[in-house]
Amino acid sequence: MTKKTRLEIPPDEGLLGPAVDFVVSFAMRFEFPEPRQEKLRGALLAALSMVMENNKGGKSDQPVSMEVAESDGKLLVRILNRGVPILLGSSDGGPQMPCVAKFRQASRHADRISMENLGRKGQAVALEFKLGVSPAARSASAADDAPEIPEDESMTLRGLAAGEEQALSRLFYLVYGYDYIHESVYYPEKLKSMIQGGDLISVVATRPNGRIVGHVGLVRRSAKPPVYEAAMGVVDPAIKSRGLFGRIFAKTMEKVRSTPMQYCLFDFVTNHDLSQRHIARYGYRELALFTGCQTYKTQARLAHLGLGPDPEGMNRYSILLAIIPTVPHPFGRKVTLPENIGEPLGFLLPPLGLEWTPASRFQPLPAAGRYNTRLEPAQSAVHFDLVEAGGRAIEGIARDWSDLMANGYQYAAVETAADLPALGAVCDSLSGHGFFAAGFVPYHPPDRLGVRLQAVGPANLAFDKIKVATEPSRRLLDLVRKDFESSR
Repeated sequence: MTKKTRLEIPPDEGLLGPAVDFVVSFAMRFEFPEPRQEKLRGALLAALSMVMENNKGGKSDQPVSMEVAESDGKLLVRILNRGVPILLGSSDGGPQMPCVAKFRQASRHADRISMENLGRKGQAVALEFKLGVSPAARSASAADDAPEIPEDESMTLRGLAAGEEQALSRLFYLVYGYDYIHESVYYPEKLKSMIQGGDLISVVATRPNGRIVGHVGLVRRSAKPPVYEAAMGVVDPAIKSRGLFGRIFAKTMEKVRSTPMQYCLFDFVTNHDLSQRHIARYGYRELALFTGCQTYKTQARLAHLGLGPDPEGMNRYSILLAIIPTVPHPFGRKVTLPENIGEPLGFLLPPLGLEWTPASRFQPLPAAGRYNTRLEPAQSAVHFDLVEAGGRAIEGIARDWSDLMANGYQYAAVETAADLPALGAVCDSLSGHGFFAAGFVPYHPPDRLGVRLQAVGPANLAFDKIKVATEPSRRLLDLVRKDFESSR
């Protein structure tokens, strides 16, 4: 079966390196030999820079797309140019001569290169490279490799070493293909930059031969106050049921305890509860349940991970949001809430060191209000940040959500500060438009408590298949389900 992916980048020469790294990382999945990697880099740099230089200086703002595929033992790369046409026929020293030189330079490294005219769709520079390993042979080799890993083989837990970023990208491909929710894992140079800048603390597990087979990262979400998220948790499918994830996470928690931070944030996919059970021993505090916020397409198949079959009838996955505090009061000591929020969700606050007091019942909704919108097309989701309460803002959110549902969007979230004036009226108004409770969230700044309400479009949520591991999270699930059914 053909393996393929696609990348779209602005016409900015500063992105040449990351784009080339992306393709090389894809090629490495197929045991592309190192000497050939340099030829691949040379051909891609020449071909991409030809397209970029042809459009620089404001001639075109059209993005450059790359289609990358493996088929029949060959790596196929098509660079799509929808900007100024490239005319290779010019050989008289005219303005197209730099393009001719770049094309010839690329041809010296690629096994095959051609220019395709796509009519209204522009042009494509097509490059071909022999991989040397057939897909069938590679699949057989991969299938034979896993059982050969001894059960008692010693794994080393350590930080990611310089130069191992491509190997980490390869691990994510083995588990997720090119569908992992955080695209940065497919850019080795971006991973390197995050680590050097202190935005990523990486813990990996390696075999004696140095191969990376597991990873957990701490991603810095805020510098003031410092807040990190435990993310990028992944274990090679060849290492199943050996407790490796638990060992990596124990090492990660050592980093949490030794790194100054307000709290560590977690989001658990609830199509299984393995990671929840592993991390529950460290005392996480539940905040919210984002029901149907992600498409199943960006999640690794459970059967592939050795965790049994995927839930049937569920085309949207839910996220349990939780934190492990490292200070006594990560969101302060007291918060004032309307009773329609405090009464059902108040049980989540004492573990956070928070007390809530009822807000006045007589807080009418102002006329105007203000909100910001952020789209997540990959998840068919929209996020509304309600900055100021107001009737026109609520109606605008409801209208925007209706329009987005008509265009295929399936999840909406409204987040606002927990101490927002007239929050009770906001919740009542939004519930009239199909929104229901999700729980509490860190608001901006992240030591300020916020509230999320949510809505879902036509989707099968399969509440009975949502798996949570603790009593507070089961109580939260029951509350969210009842509020969802009421909103319908």
